[in-house]
Formats: sequence, C-alpha cells, structure tokens
Amino acid sequence: MDSSHDQKRMNVEDDRLSSLPDDLIHKILSFISIKHAIQTSVLSSKWRFLWTSMPYLNFSRDDFSKLPKFSKFVTHVLSDRNNQTEVSSVKISLHGKMSGIFAKKILKYAFSHNIQQLNVASVLANEVGFPLVLFSSRSLKHLSLTMKVLSDIEYRSKYSLRYVFNATSTWDLPALTTLYLDNAALVCDENTDKCIDLFSKCANLKNLTLKSCYMEGFKGLSICLPKLSNLTIEIACGSVEVFNIVAPQLKNLTIRSYFDEQYSLSAPDLVFLFYQGCSCLQLSTDDYLSLEKADICVPRPKDAHQVLRMLQRLHNVKFLTLNVEIVELLSSSVELITNQPSPFANLKSLKIQPDIDFSDLGEHERADMSAEVRSYLLDGSPDATFTMVSREDVRAIKNTKLAQNLITELSVLLEQEKASIETKMAKLHEHGKAHVDTDMSWKYLSVLIQEGEKKTSDIMSMLIAINGILTELPALNRATIQSSFSTLGAEANIVTNKITGFIKLVCDENQRYLSVCFDDVTTASHPSS
Repeated sequence: MDSSHDQKRMNVEDDRLSSLPDDLIHKILSFISIKHAIQTSVLSSKWRFLWTSMPYLNFSRDDFSKLPKFSKFVTHVLSDRNNQTEVSSVKISLHGKMSGIFAKKILKYAFSHNIQQLNVASVLANEVGFPLVLFSSRSLKHLSLTMKVLSDIEYRSKYSLRYVFNATSTWDLPALTTLYLDNAALVCDENTDKCIDLFSKCANLKNLTLKSCYMEGFKGLSICLPKLSNLTIEIACGSVEVFNIVAPQLKNLTIRSYFDEQYSLSAPDLVFLFYQGCSCLQLSTDDYLSLEKADICVPRPKDAHQVLRMLQRLHNVKFLTLNVEIVELLSSSVELITNQPSPFANLKSLKIQPDIDFSDLGEHERADMSAEVRSYLLDGSPDATFTMVSREDVRAIKNTKLAQNLITELSVLLEQEKASIETKMAKLHEHGKAHVDTDMSWKYLSVLIQEGEKKTSDIMSMLIAINGILTELPALNRATIQSSFSTLGAEANIVTNKITGFIKLVCDENQRYLSVCFDDVTTASHPSS
C-alpha cells in the first residue's frame, strides 16, 4: 500500500513539473550541469529531448574522471543539440592540461548561436588562447573569465596560467555590459609606445574588472567608455606605465596597485573612490560634486606638491580616509599649506590610518601630524569627526585577525583528525583480531608512528604560533581570543592523546598477534601423543 501510494505521489509531482512551460523547465535545469540535465531525459517521453533545446549550457570538467570522457561528452552535446536553438548562456569549469582545447570548441559553437552570457572558470596547467570570434560578437552581453593561480611565482610569470589575448585589435563587442578578466594576459605582438584602447567599441560597457592581468607590448591603456559605471583594476603588471580613464558616468572606482603605473582619471560623477598605488592619482579638473567617499593610500609618497593637487581635486568629498604616510609627508612640508584655506567644505568624517600592508615599516608608532596639516584638512568642516589610527593599532588588528584565522584553521584540523581516528578505530573493530596480521602489521605501525609524530608536531607548532601572536597583542585584543585559545588547547590535548592512544592500541594488537604466533610455533614443535 505504501509503495503504491508513494508511486502515485511521485507521478503527480512528475506531472506537475512536466506541465510547466519548457522555458521555465530550462531555467530550472540551468542551475545544474548539462550532464545532469541530460540525465533527466529518462523521466518521461517529454523529457527525452528537452535538453536539446536548452539555451543554457553548463559544462564542468569535474563531472568526468578522465579527459577523453569529457571530450566525447562535449562532442555529443554539440552534435545532438537542436541547432536551431540559440545559446543565451554558457558556463565552463575547467582544470588540467588540454582542457582549453575543448573550451575553444564550445566557444566556437556558442558564438555561432548568438551567445549572450559567458562564464569560464579554470584551474589550468598552461595558458589558454581564445578565438578571435570572441572579440567581434554582436550578441555577447556578459563575459567573465577567472583563473585560479596557485602561487606568487606563477602570478609573476608572463603567460603561464593565464588567458592570453591579442591586444593589437580593438574588441568589437557593442552589446557587452559586463567584463570581468581575472589572470588574463593582454599582449601586443609588436611593441608600441602608444596607449591602446581595447574597449572603445564596447560602447555599452557598464562594469569592468581587470584583476591580476599581465600586459605586454604597449606602454599605456586607455579606458574611455561613455556608460561605464563600475571600474576595478587590481594588481596589473607588465609593460604598461599609464592608465588613462575617461568615464563621464563612472560611479564606483577601485584601483589597487603595487607597481609604478600612473593613473589619470576624468570621472565627474564619481561617488566612491578607493585608490592604493605607488604614485599619486592624477585627477582631472572636474569638481567631483557627487563624491561621497574617498579612501586614498600612497604607502611611500615622495612629492608633496602632487599630494596637495590630488587632495584639492577631492574637495567635495564627505568621507575621507588617508594613510599616515601622506600626513607625515605634508607635515614635513608645511610651508606649502601655511596660510592656505582648507579645501574640504563638505567633510563629515576624516580618518588617518597606516596602510595595513605596510604598517610594520613606519619609524614611529604614532603619526607625526602637524597642527598646520590638521587645520588644512579640518578647518573647512569644523563639525567633521576625526579619527587617528596608529601603526600599533593596525598591527593589533592584523595580528588579532591572524590569530583568529589560525584558531579556525587548527579547529578544523582537530575535527578532521578526530573523525579520522574514529574511522580507523571502527575499521580495527570491524576487521577483528583475527586479521591483525594483515591490517595491523609492523609496517603499518611504522607509518602510523611517522604520521602521528608529524600531526602532533603540526598541532603543537600552530599552538605555539598562536600563543606567540597573543603575547604580542594588547590586553583588550588578547582578551577577546584567550578563551577560544584555552578551549582549543584542551581540545588539542584530547586529540593528541587519541593519536598516541591509537598507536598504542595497534602496538598492543601487534604484540598480541606475535604472542599467538609464538605459542602456535612452540606448540607445533611438541609431538602429538
């Protein structure tokens, strides 16, 4: 009865799902990979060919144990799919060598079917070149390419583990609204001292992110986009020395650079600005009337005149954050601001803090901020709140976060080790003492001892590291963590006891087995009566 009732209920639910419009079913299936979507073809006759008209294709290399199987599957999908149906969205997840070949195959098909959205995420062992058709699509609206880089050495190399693009030709993507490039290489075959403008034909581009991109063969990159609203440039490197940004509708700008590039900006409607760079940001003469918040960090500013020009361009800002080193430079050049009125008439908040990445490099714990600099920054807005953060405070924040992360990491490690020991114990009881000779051999015991030594050593090293950080923290910061650390220490003691206890148990079982063997041998030597 129950089985019959369950079958009827499943049929009703299946009918409800099947009765939905195909477009809605396709949308539901878009949240899973195309492999799993195809597997739904066994549900009913209606579902048999439903996948062939899906406009959403989600390929994942992780769904296949071997590359040839992935290759065969890609060929099957592209050849059996309804060729009259356009492709609105493609997601590709890749890893390992040669996967890029299949990415090109999928892309060639997708672009011939008026793709609108493309997302590629990779963990690869070599670079990936993209077909030229990618740069002349009339339908593509969203393009996201991300690649996981496993080490700083790989990041600093030229083309390894990157998407490689020929930057000689302008990208003709008139429908594109969002572009996200993570670990891409933009390369000109012929070196030029000119600024190239890759995106000038992307007239509808509103969101642009360039992250960890390598640029070679040209000296400058122009980003002149009439509808651009959000721009992020993080850690670009290579031959580029100048970024020229002209974006009349730009609202949010984030620039994070550890190299010596110059950034020139014209964005009169800017609302939010975050800038971290080795040189001062060069701002146009626009008044930036809409500027709400600006966070400026130049870790080693050298020219006080450039700093002042930059600050004067930001005179309408309401919430301003500057790094300590800027204030210290101005304090050493007070003759430049003496008798100068404060440019900040709308300021609501001023915060001075060290750059968190360089907080250990300052000569003084407290910033050397002269009265003249304070007046220059605050006299125009006497009601503005003022906050000064010392290098000591920043180090305490960094070390507190570091200690918390290590505590979390060690907690996870201890939980994993407890689960591993419980599994080993269950296996030992499951096999029973009769099988100790095979499963609990001396060789296994030797491996257990080596592993146990390493694990207990790692646990102790992490505890010592955390304790070292805690001893350097101010009492208030230390108090927020001490309780968790004490609990962690007790848990670590329990786990290490379990590790040594299990080794002892295996050792005892081995000894018991040997005793049985000795008894069997000596008993066998006696003649039977």
